[in-house]
Amino acid sequence: MLALALTCAPLALAPCALSQSPTAILLQQAQRQVVTQQFDSAEAVLDAAMVTARYQMDSVSVLVWRGILERLRGNDSLARARFRAALALNPSTSVRGLDQLSPGLDDLFDAESRAAHVYALLDVEQKPVRLTGPPIAYPLALRQRHVEGQALVTATVDTLGRVEDGSIKVLETPDSGFIEPLKGMLAASTYAPGRVRGRPVRTELFLPIDLKVNEPPPSPTQLVTAAREQLAARRPDSALTLTREALDTATHPTAGERVYALLVQGLAWRAANNDSLAEAAFQAGLAGYRDLTVRGVDLAPVLRRLADSVRFARRGATRAATTLVQPTALGPVDEQPVLVSHPPIRYAPEMQALRIGGTVIVEATLDTAGRVVPATVKVVQSPNPVFDTEARRVVTAAVYRPARRGGRSARIVIRQPITFAPY
Repeated sequence: MLALALTCAPLALAPCALSQSPTAILLQQAQRQVVTQQFDSAEAVLDAAMVTARYQMDSVSVLVWRGILERLRGNDSLARARFRAALALNPSTSVRGLDQLSPGLDDLFDAESRAAHVYALLDVEQKPVRLTGPPIAYPLALRQRHVEGQALVTATVDTLGRVEDGSIKVLETPDSGFIEPLKGMLAASTYAPGRVRGRPVRTELFLPIDLKVNEPPPSPTQLVTAAREQLAARRPDSALTLTREALDTATHPTAGERVYALLVQGLAWRAANNDSLAEAAFQAGLAGYRDLTVRGVDLAPVLRRLADSVRFARRGATRAATTLVQPTALGPVDEQPVLVSHPPIRYAPEMQALRIGGTVIVEATLDTAGRVVPATVKVVQSPNPVFDTEARRVVTAAVYRPARRGGRSARIVIRQPITFAPY
C-alpha cells in the first residue's frame, strides 16, 4: 500500500504533483526504508530528495515523510515541526492513511493542518466572538474636526482567540489617522475562536467598524490604560500616540493622570529605543509623583506600583524588589504621617540568591519636623536578622511629612514596614 503513496492512494498527498522525477525515485526509496525501520538511511535519502526537489509539492512530500519518520522515531515535537513546514509551503495539503503507519498520526497531522489553514467566516460553524478589548482611541485631532465614517478591517483570529500579529489590515477608513488606533484596538482584543466540527480553527474576520464622534471621549486614565495594553502588544508607536492624547490639555488630565501618562510614555519611548526621551518623561513623571506624595494626595495603587517599578528600573535593580509603604501612627492623630523620601535599600546579595525575603517592621519616634529620632529606632518584627541593620539604616535616614493633631505637627511613634521580595 505504501508503494502507492505517490499516486495519491491510499497514503497520498493532494494534489498529487509527482511523477518519476529524481525526487520521486528517492522518496520511494525512503518510504521502503521507513517501513523496514531503517531510519538513519531513510533520513539520508530524504535529505538528498530535498536537494533535488524542483517543485513546491516535491518539497511538501519530503517534509511530510520527514514528519512521518520523526513520529516513528518517537519524536512528536519534531514530527509536528515537519508537518508545519509542509503546510507553510502549501496550506491546502492533505494526507490520507497516516494511521496505517502509526496510530494517532492522522490526528497529529490534522491538528497542524487546522492550525495552518485560515477559514473564511462562511466556512466555520461557530464564528469568532469578541470577548474583551478596549474601545478605539479616537484621535483627538479627528474628534476636534468631527471626522466620522466607517472603517473596514480584516484580521486573523488564531485557535486561542488572539489576533495574530501582522494579520491586521485596514482596508477602508475615512481618515488615515484611524489606522493605528484601529490596529491597536484589535491587537488588544481577545475572542472566542471560530470552530469547525467543535474544534477551534484560525478564522479570517472582516469587520465593519462605525466611527462616531458623539460617543463620549475616553478619559486620560482610559487612554493611558489603553497605551499600556499597546505596550503589552509591542506597539510602542500606538502607545505614544495615546499618551500624547492623554497629556493634551484638551483632555483635562488631573495631576495624577499626568504623572501616570508621563511614566507610561517613558516606557513607550524606551520600547521605541529612544532612551533620552524616555529619561525625560521618567524625570517629569517622578517629579510630579514626589510633589503629589509630599502634598499628601491619595494616589491609586496602580500608579504607586508603576512609579516604584520605574524607580527600580532606573537604578538598574535586579528582580528582587524592596519597598516601603506608608507608615502608620501608633496613637490618635488627625492626619497620618507621609513618607516623602528614603535612601536606596540594599538587598543583601546572599539573601537574594537564597530567595529569602519578607517584611521587616520598624518602630521609631517621628518629631514635629518629620525627622526620625535615631535613638528610638527598633525592629519589632523581622523574617531574618540579616535584614535588621539595613531596615534601621533606611528608616533613620527617611524623611516624612509629620503627623498632625489639632491643626499642629505632632511628635508621634510610627510603625514602618519594609518588604524584601525575592521575585
